[in-house]
Amino acid sequence: MNTAADIAADLVRAKEVIVASHRLPDGDCIGSTLALTRALGQLGARVAAVIGDPVPEMYRFLPGSEDILLPDQVTFVPSLLVVVDCTDLERVAEGFGSWKQKVERVINIDHHTSNTLFGDFNLVDEEAAATGELIYAVLKEMDGLCIDSGIATALYTALVTDTGSFQFENCRARTLRIAADLLDLGADLALIREYLWENKPLLAIRLLAEVLPTLSLAYEGKVAWLVVKREVMDRLGAKGEHAEGLVNYPRSIAGVEVAAVFRELEPGVVKVALRSKKQVDVNEVAALFGGGGHRRAAGCLIRGSIEEAVEQVIRVVGDRLDHGGRVY
Repeated sequence: MNTAADIAADLVRAKEVIVASHRLPDGDCIGSTLALTRALGQLGARVAAVIGDPVPEMYRFLPGSEDILLPDQVTFVPSLLVVVDCTDLERVAEGFGSWKQKVERVINIDHHTSNTLFGDFNLVDEEAAATGELIYAVLKEMDGLCIDSGIATALYTALVTDTGSFQFENCRARTLRIAADLLDLGADLALIREYLWENKPLLAIRLLAEVLPTLSLAYEGKVAWLVVKREVMDRLGAKGEHAEGLVNYPRSIAGVEVAAVFRELEPGVVKVALRSKKQVDVNEVAALFGGGGHRRAAGCLIRGSIEEAVEQVIRVVGDRLDHGGRVY
């Protein structure tokens, strides 16, 4: 495994770089990508940010978000590809794995337990609360770099979103120290607060109202889940970003150990978000279905009907609870 200093030494020499991250982007993905892109641009590199899907509206306040490209919009092949917050290259976009043959080298920076160590250089630390922590460590090793307000705002967004506002188990003393450093460096906390928690689209509230009646529990109330059908999304005109955070509702119920949201992306394709509190390693559950993530937060895609996806995943979760129970 490489160190932050190793990665920084390679990055400061780079002349042409693409910084890429995954489809269905979240705050850590976008914040980490933008922070590193801005830093490399400051050092004089020709750099582009690439993310597999459009940036959700709630993150468009971040400086540089308007310049993020989709994979098919890239107009040059760099010598260096940096992939952040991805377990493998295919998470950026289908077929993106072929980029490893196009570039001279690949740097992989991530904090997921399920990372495949696909890079020529790998900085992977599952103890990091967010990939943003690792990007911060790399930037601190770069001579001549000024971590300005834009970089600090992007990295603070990465941390605050992946830790559930510093509430989740993954938040450690190191995380809070970095957050304090970022505030000292000019992270715009008022702007972050406004867009992440005080600017929720009306569609997100309407979607929540439609989805809450699907709440189901099993195994003596230790497992809870919601179902989001494609028909509901289409009828409301909702996008994937409007479903972000839904899993926190079943997770917040007293006595629930594992929470899930089953969202139908298209007929026969279901996205599953999994969260746990103390007992169940949901990364192991997701891995059984080709997904991954962390012990307390993971996800996967399942081919089949939404009913089949619910039955399969809830059964596996129940096996890990190691006792029977009834659905009610």
